Amino acid sequence: MSVLPRGSEWRKWDLHVHGPGTKLGDQYKTIDGTTEIDKFCRAIHQSDVAVIGITDYFSFDAYFAVEKRYAELYGSDQKLLLPNMELRLPVSVNKASQAVNLHLIFNPSTLSQKVAETFLSNLKTEGTQGHNRTRISCADLSTSHEYESASVSLASIDEAVSDTFGELAVSPNARQEHLLVVASAKGDGIRAGGSGIKRKNLISDEIDKYCDAFFSNAGSRQYFLDRDRLEGDDKVVPKPVFDGCDSHSFEDLQRDLGQAHAADGRHRGITWVKADPSFSGLLQTLIEPADRVLIDSVRPDQKAPYRVISKVRFSGTQDFPDELTFNQNLCSLIGSRSSGKSALLAHIAHAVDPESTITIQADAQNLKDRSEAGPAAGFTWDDVATTKCEVEWASGDGTTGKTIYIPQNSLYRLSEQPGEITKKISPALYRKHPTIKVAHETAMSEIDLANAGVREQVSEWFSLAARIEVAQKETTDLGDKVAVAQERDRLQKEIDEIKQKSELTDEEVYSYQQISGRLGENTARIGAIGTESERLASYLVFGEDGTEPGIVQDSVQVNVSIRPAASELSPAIAARIAKIQSDASYEVSQRVEAELLAIGAELVSERQELAASSDKIKDDNGVLIEKHEANRELSVVVEKHKKHVARIREIEENEEHQLELLQGQEKCVERLASFLRDRHTALAGFLKAFESEPRMLDELTLSVEAQVSDDLIREVTTGFSQRKLSAYIESKGSLVLYEKAQANPAVFLAALNTKDVSLNKGYSPRDVATEVLTVTEEIRFSAELDSDRIGGFTRSSMTPGKQALFALTLILNESQESWPLLIDQPEDDLDSRSIYEVIVPYLVERKKERQIIMVTHNANLVIGADSEQVIVANRHGDDRKNADGRMFQYLCGALEHTQDVDETSPTALGRFGIREHSCEILDGGEEAFEKRRNKYKILSQ
Repeated sequence: MSVLPRGSEWRKWDLHVHGPGTKLGDQYKTIDGTTEIDKFCRAIHQSDVAVIGITDYFSFDAYFAVEKRYAELYGSDQKLLLPNMELRLPVSVNKASQAVNLHLIFNPSTLSQKVAETFLSNLKTEGTQGHNRTRISCADLSTSHEYESASVSLASIDEAVSDTFGELAVSPNARQEHLLVVASAKGDGIRAGGSGIKRKNLISDEIDKYCDAFFSNAGSRQYFLDRDRLEGDDKVVPKPVFDGCDSHSFEDLQRDLGQAHAADGRHRGITWVKADPSFSGLLQTLIEPADRVLIDSVRPDQKAPYRVISKVRFSGTQDFPDELTFNQNLCSLIGSRSSGKSALLAHIAHAVDPESTITIQADAQNLKDRSEAGPAAGFTWDDVATTKCEVEWASGDGTTGKTIYIPQNSLYRLSEQPGEITKKISPALYRKHPTIKVAHETAMSEIDLANAGVREQVSEWFSLAARIEVAQKETTDLGDKVAVAQERDRLQKEIDEIKQKSELTDEEVYSYQQISGRLGENTARIGAIGTESERLASYLVFGEDGTEPGIVQDSVQVNVSIRPAASELSPAIAARIAKIQSDASYEVSQRVEAELLAIGAELVSERQELAASSDKIKDDNGVLIEKHEANRELSVVVEKHKKHVARIREIEENEEHQLELLQGQEKCVERLASFLRDRHTALAGFLKAFESEPRMLDELTLSVEAQVSDDLIREVTTGFSQRKLSAYIESKGSLVLYEKAQANPAVFLAALNTKDVSLNKGYSPRDVATEVLTVTEEIRFSAELDSDRIGGFTRSSMTPGKQALFALTLILNESQESWPLLIDQPEDDLDSRSIYEVIVPYLVERKKERQIIMVTHNANLVIGADSEQVIVANRHGDDRKNADGRMFQYLCGALEHTQDVDETSPTALGRFGIREHSCEILDGGEEAFEKRRNKYKILSQ
């Protein structure tokens, strides 16, 4: 049979169809002049059933008659006709005492008419003739009664197989090269689960052990897949279950062939087989009975066509073939080194999404220049710009899609950096659990806002500390308050003494002191106004005469913080909130500018009023002032007294100002502590939300951890001097006690400000305090698979195989849609045990949900994962020629496709079949085929 390029696909099979002339119950009749066999051949040709078992009782006559005529009428048809001989065993296991029906389905390539005659002659029946017990051969049966009463034993079947095909053919594996034994598990066969009578159950079990498969319905499928289905402790391999129409008439054929039917007590299902329409394809059902056979009314495994690559076409090149077709499940690209496997995969990915493909290749190969990326070593995409690759999706022209492309060596690289695991888990976790995405983003926004608040309060605290230091210096420069007060009192006493000696009356002296005091107060206040004006100089500008204050442009800055943050909201809502934020900022800035202008105007006005008041006092009391000034001694003393009175007032104002600044620092610490509590609450809330239910991603169990990494603590510690120990650096070389600082930020800030904590050169107390107080637990995700973990804050305990599986799981779960996976040599850096025990089962499950196109050299991945399509790549060479000398050529087909060696083939790929190429190319190919065939034996060891 010619190779079918798409490989194993779901097709309708019916292995139980009686043809015209069947020895018992033949009801095929025609009335239009057409022969029964021609009408039968036309009916099966027009049906959509790919493989049909032509059945006859104890005979092959119906098969050979149909096979010969079908070849004459429809010789180019791809349908496969299989010879099915129906027998009866001389035992009964049902309540009606019906003999068990058994079917022998033969390999048509080894069953010639001569071999068939030999087998029938060798197969002895269990029957009677008169009063004598005889064992005539099936070839000697002739009458309807003899066919009706005949039966054969299992031992007789073994004898006939041995005598016909050789003694070694009796073993199950050898026998299956020639025929399969299929028992009925319907009304005339063994029962799924037994009849309830122990003796009959044991007989059923023996028949079960002997048979290769069963004819039954969908309800019995799971039973025969169970390895523990027998009465005793013996385990038996899972076996496939087929349904068949068992037609004996054209009415049966029209109603049941390829159709699901349930009426008049008849229940027929459609048997779907995922294999080449060949006897080798039938043998695959014995190896993968659960995955290769299904009884259902609709075609299994129907992936969305817009997510399946159907074909790729090449133009503008002589290197690649014009067209390649792909299976919708697992497609394995195999071949020797540099045979165009990875290049084909890269071209497909690039055709679907060039930018993403180049980025992925650059990352996988650590390329500094993206332009160096290309389809193969030594070639960039610019080098092959004339080569056009077009991808056709199964949904037809005009469809666009995407792929998940994983180049060679990139799987392990994705999972080798524990600190990056959270970034890799997040997209897949968020898609599977969208509420966690909201909770995480909300928590991070709240933490960011809290840390922004901490930074702001630390900055404000140190600004206030600097102003306190200036105020303290100013107060010190003014002198000791007690000493100044003592001098003021001494001068007052001296004034009193001079007054007694002077000619001034007490009333005049008193009046002058009042006038002098008022003038002193005015002068002091005018000086204070000047100081306040200087403080406002960054925001207000005054006229040359000190009047007409104006705002310095862009000096007033307003920052309005809003929760929720924009990252928590959708873009539309965030835009509306941003508008409110902008309007609020503008409104506040306008109000602050207006207030500053009003304050400036007030200061100007007050200064003018004070100057005018002083002028008026001088005008109104000119005589008294002159009289006093005439007394120089008194004037000097009064002037000194006036200065000390003003100085006392200035010292008191400075003290009040320092108190306000200290209170401001206390409020900073209160707000800072509140932000630290908000940060803790946000983090605790997210952890509680995450742990409220299990978080799963396929086989991965996801967890979350919150911890401050040692790297961050070491980074924060670099600002602290190790030469001088403190409450926060307890010993030389130790890390800073950030938790102690955060527990009492007031003490920590004060210690930094007073230099009780020594810092290294170039580090400011403000920056160090900010770093320490904003140290926050990092949120990291981790994953667990079979008790092995990766991620979090500890080293991975996963094997390379599990790490690759972990990375692959995350990649496949990033998108909600099951887009095709293009993966290049996932076996790299993996041991064979990881491949067989971890990656193979994973591929078997994942190919059910998405198309996988895989480049590999590993036999277990191709054969163990039961690839539906194998694409054998060959690079043209003197010893491995391609058709037309094309650089790359590909042979596509199913694993079960086999072909004898053709030494005359002009091309390397034409020499033999897919199976033979797989064994030649893949290391351990033969062993992998044997392991796959005997996998149930392996499991039982």
